[in-house]
Amino acid sequence: MKAKYENGVLRPLDPLDLEEGEEVTVSVERPSRAIDEQRDGPLTRIVRKVQERQARLPPDTWDRLPVDLAENKEHYLYGHPAKEE
Repeated sequence: MKAKYENGVLRPLDPLDLEEGEEVTVSVERPSRAIDEQRDGPLTRIVRKVQERQARLPPDTWDRLPVDLAENKEHYLYGHPAKEE
């Protein structure tokens, strides 16, 4: 069954064979993104994945990164000596 979520309520897209007031169990699945990914270019897919991962990070994650991370990535990743500013 397909439904649309609007204003906090799932609204079936097709009629249901149910009695008024009948209780049911609902399982929610999002449609496959494969169709969207076929239409989107590779850059759009990469940006979407980065945004999804970024959204899962705690809010202060970016604030805790060193300000010289890009300049001294070898230092932070592999222990090489840090470059002086």
